[in-house]
Amino acid sequence: MTSPKSLVDVCLVGCGQMGRIHAQSLSGSGLLGQLTLADANPETARQLAKDLEARTMSVDMALSCGADAYVIASPPHLHLEHTLKAAGNGGYVFCEKPLASATCDLAADIHNLRKHDGRIQIGFNRRFDPQVSEIKRRLEKNEIGEIEQVHVVSRDHYAPAAASLANAAGLIAETAIHDLDLARFLLGRDIQKVFCIGSALVNSEYLEIGHIDTATIVMSTASGQQVVIQNSLRTAYGYDQRLEVFGSKGRLSMRNPRKDTVELERRDGLVSSTIPDSWNDRYLESYQIEMEKFLSFVMLGGRPNPGLNDGVMASVLADCAQRSLNTGNPVDSACSWAPSL
Repeated sequence: MTSPKSLVDVCLVGCGQMGRIHAQSLSGSGLLGQLTLADANPETARQLAKDLEARTMSVDMALSCGADAYVIASPPHLHLEHTLKAAGNGGYVFCEKPLASATCDLAADIHNLRKHDGRIQIGFNRRFDPQVSEIKRRLEKNEIGEIEQVHVVSRDHYAPAAASLANAAGLIAETAIHDLDLARFLLGRDIQKVFCIGSALVNSEYLEIGHIDTATIVMSTASGQQVVIQNSLRTAYGYDQRLEVFGSKGRLSMRNPRKDTVELERRDGLVSSTIPDSWNDRYLESYQIEMEKFLSFVMLGGRPNPGLNDGVMASVLADCAQRSLNTGNPVDSACSWAPSL
């Protein structure tokens, strides 16, 4: 283990919505040294830097600036390229999910990625949500016995316009991938079989650009444990995030948090406050916790978690789900090529 650092110099690449959230989390940390921002649009980086008193560089310069750590929040199709460039300069790398927009790209670069195993963290922020952390803690205490079923509901409130998805990896590779990782995290083991159905029920224009907006993924482990994941890009009531883990001795569940717990009951029914509107409202605390953990790994020279293997395995599952969607058949051996990592 290397000697602990006093403060961590960080370079963040990609200053869009996700990059802004990470930049704000970084700037609020007592572990941060110098913050450098870069974006394909220099003005976007300059505006954010002005708010946070950071410096800016071009993307090419930033990826080779010799920072202690790099945060990659560029568009998904650039994640792998930027991660390899940043890691090649010796720094720790935090890469937003997905690690790559296509599993074939991961397979092609797996040997190069393995050189940096132990210095890459993947942005699966839901692992750091306090409610999820509590469920995981209780699972590790065996409070519900052997896990038999996991049910994840993950639905956005507002569906994006089809035109805005030009650089998106898609519902499965970019949204459901959180839930695929969450299933692995809670089960503590890998998935063997994946089946997926999906369609465009919210906006038929998605199909014209090769996207869907509604999906159900059913998975199982080698020992028969079952997972059901339900995704949609639109609800009429808020950002819907629920979770149930069912076991031989009971169940653990997570409901949607609300503004308050006050309920009004009258002759016409029961009324309570609404749930969060968006993912950044619901998971803001988890983003702050995950970035603090990342800086701690860098400062102490530790091994980031979730790490490279978690990013690869989640992408493999997403690829299997997409292949199942395309063929209408279950896909076996989801993890066949990745365990060598």
